[in-house]
Amino acid sequence: MHFLHLYKKSVVLIYIVFSLFLNNVYADDQINRNEIEKIIHEYIMNNPEVLIKSVEKLRLAVEQEEKEDYLTQNFNTFANKKNIPWQGKENATVVLVEFFDYNCGYCKKSLDAITEILNYDYDIKISFRDYPILAPTSRVAARAALASHKQKKYFLFHSNLMNFKENLSEKIIFDIAKNSNLDVKKLKNDMNDPEIIAIIENNEKLAKKLGIRGTPTFLINGKLYAGALDLNRLKFLIEEALSKI
Repeated sequence: MHFLHLYKKSVVLIYIVFSLFLNNVYADDQINRNEIEKIIHEYIMNNPEVLIKSVEKLRLAVEQEEKEDYLTQNFNTFANKKNIPWQGKENATVVLVEFFDYNCGYCKKSLDAITEILNYDYDIKISFRDYPILAPTSRVAARAALASHKQKKYFLFHSNLMNFKENLSEKIIFDIAKNSNLDVKKLKNDMNDPEIIAIIENNEKLAKKLGIRGTPTFLINGKLYAGALDLNRLKFLIEEALSKI
C-alpha cells in the first residue's frame, strides 16, 4: 500500500477519534466543525510523532494482513511442491512445513520432535524447507541435503546433519555424507544442479513473502508458528488441525 494512502488514512482515523471525543466532551457547547478541525490541526502540528506512529502502526497492520492472506490463499500450493523433500503421507490432511538452517541450534533440538511425530499414526506430511541464513556453510549443507534427495537418502542425511551439535564446516558436511552411505562424488556434482539452487532461492523468496526472519519456523495447515516447538506443543497443534478437518 502506498505511503501517501496510509498517511491520508491515518489522518482520517485521527480526525474520527478526535471528533468522537470532542462530541462527547462538548455535547452541550455547540462546538462547530471549524473549531474541531482547528483543534485537530493544532494538535497534529504540535505532536507530529503521533501521526508518524499512526502511519507506521497502520503500515505494519496492513503488511501483516497481506502476509496472512497470502499464506491462507497459497499454502496448499507451495506446501505440496513436488521437488521439495518430505516425509509422512503424501496426500495427508495436515501438512507441516518447517523452515530450518543446519547451523541452527533450535532446529537441531526440533529434530527429535519431528522424528517422534513421524512415528505417530498421524495423517500428516512434513515438508522440509532449507532456509540457510546463519552461515556460508548453511548454504553448502542445504545444497548437499537437497542433492542427497536424488540418492533417496534425504531424511537420513538431514537427520545426521541436524544431529551434529556444533557448527558445520564443508569437511564435516561431506564426512557426514560419507557416513550416511552417500556417493560423495555424485553428491558434489548434483549440488550444482540449477534446480537445487532454484529451490533454495525460492525458499528464501517465500520466507520473505511470509515475513519469516528466523529458524525454525513452522507452518501447519496455513498457520505460522515462529520459534522452536517441543513435542507436546507440536502434537497439540497437529491434533487441533486434525480436529478442524
